Amino acid sequence: MKKVFTLLAFTLLTTAAFAQNPIKKFIRKHNNGPENVSITVPGWLIGLAGEVGMLAAEDEEERVVFSLAQSFGTTKILTFDSNDFATKKDIRELLGELETEHGYERWATVRAASGEQVELTVEMRGDAVKSIVALVHVEEEHQTFFAHAKTDFTAQELGDILNQLMEQ
Repeated sequence: MKKVFTLLAFTLLTTAAFAQNPIKKFIRKHNNGPENVSITVPGWLIGLAGEVGMLAAEDEEERVVFSLAQSFGTTKILTFDSNDFATKKDIRELLGELETEHGYERWATVRAASGEQVELTVEMRGDAVKSIVALVHVEEEHQTFFAHAKTDFTAQELGDILNQLMEQ
């Protein structure tokens, strides 16, 4: 029985880790270069900053944003020079792999007239949003911003927060 439990636990852990592989590969590849920066912010630090931010917030919009921030776990952030890579192709490949092989869903693609492009992709488990991948590509400035955050809120909660932000 102990062997079966160990095998089951190992299997579950390895399948959860596979979704991280394309994200880690993307960060590793695009972190090379003098102006490229990547950081990982632990969830407890984000939660602490959210609590402090809520205490210091002066208006309701700021409180909503800091409240949302408290729902984020470990977050990986990467910014890089788009001229160093085939950025659009790399973004398509990353999002395609996440969506086809790892169960992520594309929630939004926004293209501004000025050339900025925003991609928002989420991983859902049941009603809960488990992780968010956000990419912002600014063609004019040759910069791309990538963020991957572990989360623990429902789609309804996210919608409510976004609606509150839109009202203000």
